[in-house]
Amino acid sequence: MNNIFLKNISALAQKDSELAQKITSHVVSEVPQLVQENGFYNLIYKGLHLHHKENPLGEAREIFSQVENTPVAIHVIYGIGLGYLFQVACANSLGTVILYETDLNILKIAFTLVDFSNDILKNNVFIADNIQKASDYIYKKSNTKNSPYMLTTSAYRELGAKDFDELVEKLQRMIGSFGLDLRYTKEKFYPLLKFTLTNIPNLVKEPPLCSIKDFYKGKTAVVASAGPTLDRDIEVIKKNRDKIVLFVVGTAMKAIVKHGITPDFLCIIESYDSSKQIEGLDLSEVNLITEPFSHPNYRKFNFKKIYSHISSNLPLNAFWAGLINENTEDYLSKGTVSYTALNAARILGCSKIIFAGQDLAYLEGQCYSKDSAYKDLVCAFNKEKNKWEITAKDFDKFAYALNNSADEEVRKKTAMRRLENLNKSLYYVKSIKGEMIPTESVYAAFIAPLSEYTEMYLDREYINASLEGAQIDGFKNLPLEEALKDSETITVRDLPDNYRFDILSIIEGLKNYDAGLSSLLERVHSGKQLIRSFNNDLKRYRSITQEILKSLKKISSHYLELSTEGAKQNLIFDFITTAERLELDYEMKMMREFTPESVGRISEKLAKYYENAETKINTVSGLIRKTVGELE
Repeated sequence: MNNIFLKNISALAQKDSELAQKITSHVVSEVPQLVQENGFYNLIYKGLHLHHKENPLGEAREIFSQVENTPVAIHVIYGIGLGYLFQVACANSLGTVILYETDLNILKIAFTLVDFSNDILKNNVFIADNIQKASDYIYKKSNTKNSPYMLTTSAYRELGAKDFDELVEKLQRMIGSFGLDLRYTKEKFYPLLKFTLTNIPNLVKEPPLCSIKDFYKGKTAVVASAGPTLDRDIEVIKKNRDKIVLFVVGTAMKAIVKHGITPDFLCIIESYDSSKQIEGLDLSEVNLITEPFSHPNYRKFNFKKIYSHISSNLPLNAFWAGLINENTEDYLSKGTVSYTALNAARILGCSKIIFAGQDLAYLEGQCYSKDSAYKDLVCAFNKEKNKWEITAKDFDKFAYALNNSADEEVRKKTAMRRLENLNKSLYYVKSIKGEMIPTESVYAAFIAPLSEYTEMYLDREYINASLEGAQIDGFKNLPLEEALKDSETITVRDLPDNYRFDILSIIEGLKNYDAGLSSLLERVHSGKQLIRSFNNDLKRYRSITQEILKSLKKISSHYLELSTEGAKQNLIFDFITTAERLELDYEMKMMREFTPESVGRISEKLAKYYENAETKINTVSGLIRKTVGELE
């Protein structure tokens, strides 16, 4: 090993010891050829020059110059070669640099030939040799205003054209997912926290789903979704009802009930009020599986029993799980109710899990089952616009099914927005039959997680009875009748009712949260006072003086301490200040120079942070005390 290699490995080991060891122990199976042409070194690998033959450095600078360069930019470098593009990015990026190189032959040779140690040690530079690691780095650096860019040489695109295109698609999907997660975090944490607190007097009657884990061990489950093919399979479900544990998603409930079928479980996880899906139905023999934060109106229906699916990937659920001391590792979720139903079937021990109506696509113009809540939606080719388009056959009925507001204008606006979003997100996926069929991007995004689920739990049998919709790898494609032929009659369905909550412990936990918020409120008041003093100084001096900079440092330190330490001390405080913190952190990252305008913006954001923190703490404390009073 030469000195250059040792320096690079030593630098990498400080950030990723596993990858450093992996590169060190790798035996190069195909050695790239090092050549010198036109005054520059280059690598030839599998017959290709990895960089521009005449000016590799100029090529790297040109590639980097074509992308936006801001403190929130993520520059993903595909392929290292001799590091021209990687080092240009490391030297110039104001944001994050992620080198993605899966070929350890090239990576090890590059580490042997070029000293990257100073670049590797930079705080904004990361190296990934697989998609999961790249995903982790992107997730850590993602925010609602990220600008991710893929940068590579033309040779690298040619070298791994298929891999590159697949990578771009995966990264786009991941980045889109991260963006949605962050927007969800920003927009939903506070309102969903309020829902959870409002729900607690009911939640103490809703056992965690794992309290009946493996009750249906070895049995067959059918998860009924509202896709068009559900119409074909409803009679098969009815005929075999005694052989299956039936899970139904909200949009399919009316179609199932219309045919005289009573499911074991209804799954609804929405935080918005979609109770129109089940309005008017007899639910007295149906168990509901839902999230702790789902809309309070679902609890007004007369269910046989309600069970909590405390999804582990949603940080907000850590609050309720902590209060009841529930381990959430079994509660997997990806934001789609079909995934939740699939996971619920696994938790309950079902060894064969069958999807019915899980088309994830629009078939023959039909978007949903003819008896589902959204039956009026159709997807047809609009010749005038020369594109596929989703419309509602009866707009008023669709609007009413979507929103239960008494205000007609509110219903119409909601329906128009839904149609607009559906049409913006039209997408095409591979069908079970092999052709490309229309769907929406959200449904397309569900396909990969469902496939990945089958790889996590290999001890189950997964079957998709759609036969016409999107291909879901990991699922066998079989007619429902054939899939059910060897299923045995289920004789015992009375679920145990022996789970008891520790109400006193929950009350104590809530009071501790409230006390912590009261303490943090005093620090919020201190922050507000610092902002007032700072604004007075800013008016007095009318320029950025040393005194102003000292004062700015003081209020920034107070904010950073409160936002980080406060969040660690009190989970609720983190949830109620997340939206303002994301905005403020972005503004601070984007700040290039200290001018009256830029400093004024920071001051304004800080003032908003403290004002909203005060308002939200008072609101949440009021809810906690009301909840404690009801529990006591």
